[in-house]
Parts: sequence; C-alpha cells; structure tokens
Amino acid sequence: MTVVLLALDALDAGLVDHFDATAFELESSQRIETFAYAKDTPYTPEVWTTVATGLGPEGHGITGSGTSDWSNPILELGSRFTGRLDESTRGTLGRFVRDKTGEREQIGETNAETIFDRDGAVVHNWPGVYDGSYLQQAWDLMNAVAEGKPRHEFERELLGLGAQQFSWAREMLNHDVALAGVHVHTLDAAGHAYADDEEALRHIYGRVGGFVDELVDSLGPDDELLLLSDHGMRTSFYGEPDENGSPSSHSWRAYASSTTNTVPSDVFDIVDWIDEQVEHQIVEREQIDIDEEQLRDLGYV
Repeated sequence: MTVVLLALDALDAGLVDHFDATAFELESSQRIETFAYAKDTPYTPEVWTTVATGLGPEGHGITGSGTSDWSNPILELGSRFTGRLDESTRGTLGRFVRDKTGEREQIGETNAETIFDRDGAVVHNWPGVYDGSYLQQAWDLMNAVAEGKPRHEFERELLGLGAQQFSWAREMLNHDVALAGVHVHTLDAAGHAYADDEEALRHIYGRVGGFVDELVDSLGPDDELLLLSDHGMRTSFYGEPDENGSPSSHSWRAYASSTTNTVPSDVFDIVDWIDEQVEHQIVEREQIDIDEEQLRDLGYV
C-alpha cells in the first residue's frame, strides 16, 4: 500500500466548483484552513513546510529570509527587505540580480523532522523540504510569460514540467513505498498568468484534472491519494463577497480531497492524517514471527 500526497499548489476550492472540475473531487473533499505568517496571504514555502512538519513557520524556520538563501551575504541581506513583496515582483527583482551577478537564490530547507523522514517515504520537489529547483523553474516561467513569453511556449513548458511530476508519482506506485509526496506548481503559475482569462485558466484546470485522473487510475486496491493545496488564486471572473485583493494574488480557498472517507480540515493536520493512513504499514514491516504454539497459548488457534 502506498499513500500518495499530491501537493497541487493554488488549487482553489471555489474554482473547482466554478469550473465544474470534478476530477479533483475524490471520495471526500472540502475547503480547508490555511494560514499566513510573513505575508498577508498564504505563501508557498511556508505552508508546504508546515504541511510536512506539522509546525508553524516559527518552528520549522522557513519564513522571511528563510524562504530563500543567497550565497552572497549582501544579496541575502537584501532579500530580507523584499520578503513581503508579491511573488511576481520578487521574481522580477531576482531575475535582474541573477542577470547582473550570476548569483541564484536557493529555496531554504528546514532542519525540522518531516513526514518524509520515516522509513518507506520518498519525496520529490517539496518547497522547504527537498529540492526547490523545480519550483524555481515554475516561477521563472510565470515571470517569463508576464514579460512577453508566448503563451503556447509557456503552457508547453509548464504542463510538461507538471506531467513529469505526475509521472514520478505514478512510478512510485510500482515500488515498496509507504508514502510518496510530490509538489506541482502548475496551477499556481497558470493562476498568476491567467487571472484575467477565464477560458485559459479553465483549460489548465482541465489538463491538470486529466493528470489526476491518470494517477487515480494507476492506484492499486490498497493505495490511497490525498491531494491538497496551500491556498487558492484570486481572479477577475470569480470571487466571494467579502474577498479583498487584486486578481493574481493568493486567496484563502485552500482545498483537500482524498480517496478515503476522511479528509484533513487544516494544513496543520496533514501529519496526523498521514500517520493514521500509514500506521498499519509500519506494523507489516516489523514482520513479527509468532509460531503456532505461541498462537495456541494466546488463544488464537
């Protein structure tokens, strides 16, 4: 049995309904609670590290300047003063610095224990935990389309990156893996790029929904899938009466859906939910040998 933890960044609970994107509605699904710490709305590296550790940013350390690290101390100091800027502005500034200095920021990684430190767990592209280079690629694409990159090239590269990450998750089902976690930034990058284009964003939801369908079809009878988001995305064509903020900024409509009859209600609850799902796998791996005489003494035979 494998539990797949699919981190679909910016999968918006409201847009799932608005687009009638039923591929994301598994056996159990609901809007869930998320949080903001260094910014006014949820921020990707902070929330996904909380999902993996069960700790807030003050506990896992991925916040403020901890969300990215520069090898140059002057650039690292400067990054502390840009920490509250939106992702697009930070990305433009980061690209300018890279072009001028050749330096590249690295996504910070927590020293706290995570759900992926257990036996039988594997992880791919998880902000704040493991290898942020794929997240950087998605951020670069988001900034490039804002600066004039043709949309067909943007979608080809963004969906190609997402397809690779879904393919990794499907492959893990063929191995002795108890927990497989992967982060996919496709919907976030598309949400920023297409916040004013309903049909373009609907198309991306449909393509990612197709990836989810393929993954669900690959699950074995004892495998489970939990997909969740860290936040949603504000758009010009969908919103709630009390919603504030401009299109392409993060919304509070985080979402979770699972193939089980339960779903977490808060991003802080993911560790406990995963513990419940994989607990029996740990027992199986202990391979306790009890001979027939012991079973008889215990009254089982």
